[in-house]
Amino acid sequence: MNERVVGPFDPLAIIGVLNAHGVRFIVIGGIAAGVQGAMWATTDLDIVYARDRDDHARLADALAELGAEPVDLPPGVRVSLDAAALATGDIWTLRTRHGRLDLLGEPAPGLRYPTLAERARTIRGEQTYLVASIADLIGMKRAAGRPKDLAQVDLLEATAEELARLDDGALSSGADMG
Repeated sequence: MNERVVGPFDPLAIIGVLNAHGVRFIVIGGIAAGVQGAMWATTDLDIVYARDRDDHARLADALAELGAEPVDLPPGVRVSLDAAALATGDIWTLRTRHGRLDLLGEPAPGLRYPTLAERARTIRGEQTYLVASIADLIGMKRAAGRPKDLAQVDLLEATAEELARLDDGALSSGADMG
């Protein structure tokens, strides 16, 4: 893909293409944190993707539509992002026509698509998609262990506390009305 065709970062456009192809995925990272109230700047969409044969085929079709290619390849090196290639890798850092997309099979030990999906929250809006729970985002940040990730744990923990207070308030309000 030619760098000149890359437009501004548009995570909802990427999510729309993934949805249109029936890709099973969960948004993690800064976008997942942001839609749940923990805001920090991000310039990529991070997802955990389901990893069976059919999922790889759907993902490959979506990536083709997005014009995706791995970042930082040496000049002249080409990588085919077909189902077979996706089955051999776990982490893919890609450039698409709508900005950067990072694919992760297991962002932290034991956190793969099936586990994350059980605890994920559904976001409904222009696009409908799953996001990792705050608790799972905290686990991923701690596992990464980088200073920037560890600094975000406090924000995620504060967000989790606020969400719990809001949920408790909604339950109390509902109980009072009965």
